[in-house]
Amino acid sequence: MTGAAKSAITRYVQGTRIPCYKMTGETTCLLKETASDAKVFYGTLKNDPAPIAVAFIGYQYDATGNAMDQMAVVFKEVGGRWTAIGRADNTIGTNPRALEFGSGEISYTGTVVGPRDNRANPRGSARFKLVVSERAVTFVK
Repeated sequence: MTGAAKSAITRYVQGTRIPCYKMTGETTCLLKETASDAKVFYGTLKNDPAPIAVAFIGYQYDATGNAMDQMAVVFKEVGGRWTAIGRADNTIGTNPRALEFGSGEISYTGTVVGPRDNRANPRGSARFKLVVSERAVTFVK
């Protein structure tokens, strides 16, 4: 993970509690306990010149299984300080790439299971969208 928002993203991962499942049942965990990696992209929305960072964070909701989940957290830089403005849980499309920053939205290509793929080695791809407002991020399939 690199770039201007690295410290803010690290603080977010270390201090944010998310729902999780353990052998004792559903509870909450610190994101840092289940996070695996973060891919970060920088840009600006066409309707807002403030720099933003999008962190796609892999994590494991169910610590008893082997499935990974992904969330997208959007950070905005205002006055030299990066702040999380919203998070979309359970986004689809691993290995996010080819981001496009539009007016109030960010679209990206992600890897998905294709028609002849097995789950362990997906090779398909699809486009997805994050709708970004001042205080929220919503994933759109």
